[in-house]
Amino acid sequence: MNDKDFRNDDADVNGERVRLLAEIDGIRSRITETIFRTEEVSRQIIPGIKADFWMKIGVWRVRLVKADLAARRAKRRYALARSSVNRGRSIDGQLIEKRLDDELAAWRERVRVESGKLNTWLSWRSSTVTLSASSTKELKRLFRRLARRCHPDLHPGDERRAEYYAMAQHALVSGDLDMMKALDVATADMTDDMGLDRLSAEELRFEIDMLEDRLRSVKHRLEVLTSTEPYTLGDRLSDVEWVTGQVNALRDRIDAHEASRRYYDERYEELMKGVDHD
Repeated sequence: MNDKDFRNDDADVNGERVRLLAEIDGIRSRITETIFRTEEVSRQIIPGIKADFWMKIGVWRVRLVKADLAARRAKRRYALARSSVNRGRSIDGQLIEKRLDDELAAWRERVRVESGKLNTWLSWRSSTVTLSASSTKELKRLFRRLARRCHPDLHPGDERRAEYYAMAQHALVSGDLDMMKALDVATADMTDDMGLDRLSAEELRFEIDMLEDRLRSVKHRLEVLTSTEPYTLGDRLSDVEWVTGQVNALRDRIDAHEASRRYYDERYEELMKGVDHD
């Protein structure tokens, strides 16, 4: 084999390495874009959908739970008062109220929990930072860069990068462009070649196989996220007719509970005044 043959072999090897390195770069770019979209969906879009749900429908669900509890309480209070009258005893209002508190403790806890959820999402909505279109674009651009530098799927086992990525996630959620810029500067020296220049062609192919596995994994996470609730609820919440139908159904149930509460409250007050229709 002459020198020309050796040079041709070297050129072939170098050409193959260039091709493999370009393939690695392309897969990493697709992983980065998928990661970015996953973070955008999970940390911005889905919270927005949840807040939208609680503002449009959840607030009525809380009212329904409260109305249901009030109706149950009124009906049970009347039943206890009626029982006292039937046995020829005076009605002890304070004792009845205490008994109702005990019997309906689980329902009162449910009201507390649902009201807490509503307040949490209303608070989230009111505190959400609204960036300009240009600032939002810059925030997302920097996050993509930081995801490529620091995401655990691209740099497994690197705790320092993972810490930076967690901070970038927080900056994305809070819309903190200044923080994102600072993280970009702080991680500027973190290259993503991971010593690829020292790997053989066979090792580069192995790296490609691992990256393709990670790409399939992050794609699957995104597909699950965007094919299930609450993400899929977003389109329905944008449908005025659908939202109106949901709210009207809830309001009808609320009205029924409130009518029941008023009925039993009136009957109870009559018993307290000594008026007995039974």
